[in-house]
This record gives sequence, C-alpha cells and structure tokens, in this order.
Amino acid sequence: MNENSSVREILEETGKYTSFTAGRSMWPLIHHQKDNIIVIKPKERLKKYDIALYEDNGKYILHRVIEVHPDHYIIIGDNCLRKEYVTDDMICGVLAGFYKNGKHYIDCQNGTLQKIYSRIWTGLYPIRPALLFMERAAAKIKRVLKGNN
Repeated sequence: MNENSSVREILEETGKYTSFTAGRSMWPLIHHQKDNIIVIKPKERLKKYDIALYEDNGKYILHRVIEVHPDHYIIIGDNCLRKEYVTDDMICGVLAGFYKNGKHYIDCQNGTLQKIYSRIWTGLYPIRPALLFMERAAAKIKRVLKGNN
C-alpha cells in the first residue's frame, strides 16, 4: 500500500481504515478533528442505523443509514437535514467504532448505548430542524456574551 492509496483501496486491501474525522455532519456523536474512526469493509448489505462511509464525486462521507431499499439506501448525517440516496457501489465501508477524544472506545456494531442513541436520534429526524436551530442559537448567544465580557 502506498501513501497515495485511496480509502477505498485501503479497505479493499486491508479490510480496515482508521483516521481522524473532518467535518461536522455527524455531530453530536463524532466531533471534527477529535475522534479517531475505525471503518471496516462491510461483510453484507448495510442495515438501518449503520454508519456508512461512501464515496461521492471523489469525496468520502460518513453518514447514518435511515432506510434500506433493495437498490439503494437513504442516508443522512446526524447534524444534517438533507437526505442522500446512495447505492451499494458507492459504499466503501461501515463504521465499526471510534475513539472519543482519543480515549474511550465506542463500539458502533455491538454497543447498547450506541444502539439506543441511533434509534433516538433517527426518531428525532422530524424535529431535527428545531433542535439544530436551538443549538446554533445557543452557540451564537454564548459567543455574543463572551464578546461582551
């Protein structure tokens, strides 16, 4: 494996890929540049609540499966509002787990708390716009108050 190998090539060759994350689409579960993800090559079709790593126009994206259909998946980031339609040939891997702040390992395949979180957060999708608005408004208020001190 050379240093220019793509994530897809690494997964094909070794079956596993690890990296720090980039982006905020999976917040609050995974934090930008803080959490080290472990992605494995899927052994079967993905299931609802799996977190898929897929490639779209040369960009790798890590989002949650919210619906499984015979010819595609509907996927969305935990911090996103827009659904994406992804086919099996776009899927590179599935999140096996990650290290939270480099310390605590979260098992995404077998962890009970992770399963509960996935179901609750996916179930909140209809009210997610309001939740995200409140979170962003609180962050803005905090910045304003910090600036006035």
